[in-house]
Amino acid sequence: MADSCQAPQIVSFGYKDFELDHANKKRFARCKICNARISDTTTTTSDFIRHFKNHKERYDKYLKSKIHCSDLQQPSLSQFIVPQTTTYPVNHPRQKAITEAIISDLIINCNMPLSITDNKHFIHFLSIMDTKYTAVSRRTITSRLDTVVSERQSKLISEMATVENLSVTVDIWSDRRMRGFLGVTAHWMNTAADAITLKSHLLACNRFKGSHTGERICEEFEQICDQYKIKQKIDHIICDNAPNMKKAFTTCFPSSAEADEDDDDCLDDAELWNALPVDEEERLNETLTSKSQHRLQCFAHTLQLVVGDGLKETRAVSSALAKASRISSLLHTSTSFKEEFEKEFGQRGVPASVVTRWNSTFRQLKSLLSCDYQTLSKVLDVRGHRETIFTLREWAQIKELVSILKPFADATDLTQGEKVVTISAVIPCVLSLNHHLENQKEGTQYLVNLIHSLQRSLQRRFKGIFVNVKMSQPETNEGILPFSDPVYIKAG
Repeated sequence: MADSCQAPQIVSFGYKDFELDHANKKRFARCKICNARISDTTTTTSDFIRHFKNHKERYDKYLKSKIHCSDLQQPSLSQFIVPQTTTYPVNHPRQKAITEAIISDLIINCNMPLSITDNKHFIHFLSIMDTKYTAVSRRTITSRLDTVVSERQSKLISEMATVENLSVTVDIWSDRRMRGFLGVTAHWMNTAADAITLKSHLLACNRFKGSHTGERICEEFEQICDQYKIKQKIDHIICDNAPNMKKAFTTCFPSSAEADEDDDDCLDDAELWNALPVDEEERLNETLTSKSQHRLQCFAHTLQLVVGDGLKETRAVSSALAKASRISSLLHTSTSFKEEFEKEFGQRGVPASVVTRWNSTFRQLKSLLSCDYQTLSKVLDVRGHRETIFTLREWAQIKELVSILKPFADATDLTQGEKVVTISAVIPCVLSLNHHLENQKEGTQYLVNLIHSLQRSLQRRFKGIFVNVKMSQPETNEGILPFSDPVYIKAG
């Protein structure tokens, strides 16, 4: 018989004949009510408690006695030092301030997912930050979002009421889950306190469900303009593929026979776009170019189309591009290769190339060129990838390709800023790129066809600029030339 002082509280209350088996780390006792012999480990009492719950009246008395014993225990020192923690009432200013900060700063401004509010680690963080704060549920946050959005929209409408003229950018695209979106952003110059600042605000990023016809695009665009009361204030509308939106997202994949010849213009995913019917195209153009509004092409997008045209002439470097992609893949799939690579080049990576993003290929090749050719070849050889070693010809081709495309990448970065005026850079960029291609013709050995293709596309897609600066002549019955609007000359 074991000493009863060694018995847990539940055993002392409801059991008899307590035994302790040190060798097997077991404890045994008989129930005082039904005489059943119960066993448990020396570190737990779950089996004793589970059995005793079958005798509800006695178990309830046990719970009451347990609470009573707890009350009689001597208070710990911490109870005298640390006050009992209470939570903020629902309408307490501190409770409301933290909740509003989660919505405004994390969900809206940091673009964090709503699911973060249910994350146990985030809830723990909140408890450490303020022990009195009660974490709110995802449902509560969601219900507050509509109110916050309405408040921000009202504030933005009031701010834009004082604006006399503005421009908007309109874009339509799809995500990886094949969901269509229409985005509209407003841009204007704010003159306050004798200082001029550029302002840009996203007005809408709306889901497009069902058929994405030109008529629906027009309706959605007008609804957004009416909501913010800016329809009569718009000077310029910037969209992809001027003079109107020739392409609109559809959920079905067009066949190659039905595809418009400009389908290849879309660098995102050509199979996700269909040409608009003529009547819808005209209706869309009429809506976007009504009154005194001028619809302008997106310079950065058009520049990407130029590069896309040129890259069709890179068959000569297809082998080098394949090897570059293979090296990038090895760094993400082979630990032994990655270790050998990092031993020679440090924590340096080679980004993956995305077929529909030429600048991802540019960054990949640029990162490879930062590696020493001989050392890279040795790493590939040591790790059994001799077939991936670049030949001297392929290495030279990569150098030429990066040299040719670098100014295009620089121009893209230069003209995609929101805090600086970018329209004034359009003409200098176009003329500088044309001059760059002319200079590249002399020293280029392998990619002359690429240079000619890029220059033809540049002069065709920006012909209005070349005509306006007297570097080209318009053809008879050529119609409105792309980028011929005087605004580019005035801004440049």
